[in-house]
Amino acid sequence: MLAAALGPAGGEEELARLSPASPSAAVAAASSRGPVELALARALGAEWLDRYLLEWRSVSLEIDGEDLKAAGVPQGVAVGRGLKEALIRKLDGEISGREQELEVALAAARWAAG
Repeated sequence: MLAAALGPAGGEEELARLSPASPSAAVAAASSRGPVELALARALGAEWLDRYLLEWRSVSLEIDGEDLKAAGVPQGVAVGRGLKEALIRKLDGEISGREQELEVALAAARWAAG
């Protein structure tokens, strides 16, 4: 019965073996996992999950899609791509502050828009 409640086995072992190369890679690996899977992975030795839970999962941008649209980016996929790239760079410590976030997001959004 416990196995049925926990869902498919193996995902938590994959997380435990993983050693993410960067905070953004850790967030990408852990953010789609459920709390039980994260707890099991941590119990199996995934120490990097401590930083994910305490620091990285709460990182957010000072900008949003409205900022990009106000700067001329048309509503659509490009806005999301820009915000995603800015968050990745912020997580990895490459940028900080609203101005840098907007600069990176605009560049990525414009590239994605073609």
